[in-house]
Amino acid sequence: MDSADSSKPKHETVMDVMEEQVARVYAQAFLGVLSKSPNAVALVDELASVVNDVLDRFPKLEQTLKSSLVAQEQKEQLLGRIFGGAASTEVLNFLKVLSRHGRLGLVRQVSRLATKLHAKQRGLTDVEIRVASPLDDMLRGEIQSQLRKVLGTEPVLSVKVDPSLIAGIVVRVGDRVYDGSVHNQLERARARMIDRATEQIETRPESFMVAAG
Repeated sequence: MDSADSSKPKHETVMDVMEEQVARVYAQAFLGVLSKSPNAVALVDELASVVNDVLDRFPKLEQTLKSSLVAQEQKEQLLGRIFGGAASTEVLNFLKVLSRHGRLGLVRQVSRLATKLHAKQRGLTDVEIRVASPLDDMLRGEIQSQLRKVLGTEPVLSVKVDPSLIAGIVVRVGDRVYDGSVHNQLERARARMIDRATEQIETRPESFMVAAG
């Protein structure tokens, strides 16, 4: 019997790609509005805060904003009650634009892409660092300096401690991963050892035979 395919159905993958493309259009539109503002960095961070500090904490609110059963006018009123007086005019108006176009369900993707695109515009590169133990300021500075030379941009480090690495470091820049951890070095050495043993068994099985006493 064929094993179950755990990958996403094709139509879901296509929908994901389409949603990402639509979210990118709105993210670029948001940044276009902010291009004339001296507070662009703060406003991009504010949109991220809507996701991290509000939607993450109140999932039922997010469900309501995404629901097709709730009228657009009701959603705008709800946005006004929640964010009016707390959010900036730019961010609140942008949320209302998403609502009018039935795209509030994409606010997470839009925020993520807006943050990424804005960082690129400013010559910044997000870098995820995984280490076995916390970095001191000197080592963090050395890593940042080396990455600056390699990337040609200003790296923005996000450091995560992962004791399973034993030692060493794993660096992720976008889709690229540079793995210098001891854990994975040991795993690769173990895999090579198994491969060599398997090859010897296949090519010279007599060397593994034990004569009967």
